[in-house]
Amino acid sequence: MIPAAPAMRVEKGSSFPDLTHGHTSALEQLGRAFAAAQPVAILIGESESGASYLIDRFLDSIDGDVDAARITEPCSDADAGMREVFQVVGLDPKDMSPADLDNAFTTFLSDQRHNNRRTIICFEETQDKAWWVLDTVRRLIELETKGGFGLMVILSGGSGLNELLVQPSFDVIRAHAGQRIVLGALTLLETREYISREVEAAEIADISRVFEFAAVSLIHEVCSGVLDGIDTLCCLCIQLADEEGADPISTDMVKTADKLLRQGTITPHSYAEAGPMRVNGARFREGRLIARMDGAVVQEQALNHGHILIGRGKLCDIPVISPVVSRHHALVVRSSTGVGLVDLGSKNGTFVDGRRIEQHVLQNGDLIAVGDCTIAYFAGDDRQG
Repeated sequence: MIPAAPAMRVEKGSSFPDLTHGHTSALEQLGRAFAAAQPVAILIGESESGASYLIDRFLDSIDGDVDAARITEPCSDADAGMREVFQVVGLDPKDMSPADLDNAFTTFLSDQRHNNRRTIICFEETQDKAWWVLDTVRRLIELETKGGFGLMVILSGGSGLNELLVQPSFDVIRAHAGQRIVLGALTLLETREYISREVEAAEIADISRVFEFAAVSLIHEVCSGVLDGIDTLCCLCIQLADEEGADPISTDMVKTADKLLRQGTITPHSYAEAGPMRVNGARFREGRLIARMDGAVVQEQALNHGHILIGRGKLCDIPVISPVVSRHHALVVRSSTGVGLVDLGSKNGTFVDGRRIEQHVLQNGDLIAVGDCTIAYFAGDDRQG
């Protein structure tokens, strides 16, 4: 029997204010599939960034002992795919034969079940990896259905994934996947809400000061509501507005940016790469976290995402490998109102300037202590080495 699924934070009727309605529904579907110990879930969406972000949120929402791995690189065949799975879960495939690979992975899953841990393996942009991924997934599903180890596989990809899955040889995948989860295009209202959140999170300005009302409608129309296109076009519009001192971005500038993208004459900077931008006199200051162990800098993390997870778990943005650090130890939350630090119920505590905290609004120069790791917070351009 498959072990009971750990409790999920994703519950019916739960609200995720930074997700669109369609994304929230898809997140809840993934949560139900996990809770029901469904061996495989299929996520279809034309937006690569939208699917990737949704998987991020799903993995963050799991409350329980779970190890997760994400496969993003292509492989030559199914055996190479299994070796890649081995590597991302921290195992050494060495010179194993295909049979040895299956046996070794079965042993790994048995150990997981014995320790009441579940395993999630995510294959992203599956349509670009073609047959080897589906062959690998088929082998993993067969292991799970025979052994009941609590393994869940997530396949995400565009419409091309649907075409691959209709092949008769992948009946076993379809049979255990349940209803496919579809990330449709954003509605105009969702596009406006999404752009508004991104602009505010980047601390540029309120959306009404950055984009004319009609400009957002045109962005939605040009991109057909596809998230990747919206991201790219918005970044280029802001980049052009920064260079030209536009105030606010008009439909004409949207048309110019779209033309440049279609001609391939310019590549927009992402929010993470563009550095400080000036729109309506407001500068985007991303801020940074600098982590040190034994006095040496081990990582520098830009605050260009909404959340930075700290802990010893494999999916943490700042991993701290220490027995006194919890898997999900603390969370740095960046919003339009500031940068906050939240302790996630860690056993040994999170400290700021020597004081144990549960929640804390970070100030420039604050020193965070998580186990033996110290993490300095620097706001905007005030970063120091």
